[in-house]
Amino acid sequence: MTSLRPLFASAWMGIQHDIAWTTPPLSVALRAVAPFASAMTVSIIYWFGTNNSAAGVFTPDHLAYVLIGSTLYAHVASYAWVPTVAIAEGKNLATFPHVYITSRSTAFYLAGRAVSAFVISTITSVAALALAWYALGSFTGVQIPITVTPSSVIMAAGALVANIPAALGLGYLLGAYALYASKFEWSLPGYVAGLLMVFSGALFPTSILPWPLSVAAYYLPFTQFIAAARGALLPGSGDYASSMALCILGGSILFIGSLLIYFGSERKARRDGVIDRRMA
Repeated sequence: MTSLRPLFASAWMGIQHDIAWTTPPLSVALRAVAPFASAMTVSIIYWFGTNNSAAGVFTPDHLAYVLIGSTLYAHVASYAWVPTVAIAEGKNLATFPHVYITSRSTAFYLAGRAVSAFVISTITSVAALALAWYALGSFTGVQIPITVTPSSVIMAAGALVANIPAALGLGYLLGAYALYASKFEWSLPGYVAGLLMVFSGALFPTSILPWPLSVAAYYLPFTQFIAAARGALLPGSGDYASSMALCILGGSILFIGSLLIYFGSERKARRDGVIDRRMA
């Protein structure tokens, strides 16, 4: 329990950093705007395209597929990049060296920041999904077939938790680069986010990608996380159990590999004096 104390302290600091700049309810409500806008935008584009194209065939199931995928992708994007941003902030404000109190302390710090962002993002993503479901149903005049039962909610929550190792792994991998970068650490997460949107199956099945990209994209833990959540909320869209197994397996591999890379980068950065040097 003592070893987890830095994690909890960093998570609490992250919550204070992210939502304490105004009243917490207002801050959370404002943070729900981005995932809500993202879900509404891609869903309306799908609806408009299929209703105004001779080849397009609109189905409520496909709309639910796009709505769930876009919301979950926004959820991942809002907390997977936090370690990179935390390092960039710390270097620019010259506060990151103070985090390096003992060996591995920065890893706990980054994990805590990511956990706090996960908690906040879960709340805002659920709110955004519910609002988008209601708004799209009213706009299109159809019932969007998202299943909300105690069992489906528990299954979806399990998928959210199962994706944490993969998201942390991606954060550590980008953080290993951010320790040395002096100009592009802020923009790198945006580049990766764009690629992940294409290769995670958020908006369309990975099977439409050319081989071997389709195979690689299919086995990404983020792809399987979204597939598992869809399997819980949209019955018949996939095999929940197999997606969860692949998500946990792939996420564990990514997390362990990325953590080892981050530790090596941290040691070298410490020896080179990069952590102690403020960067513009």
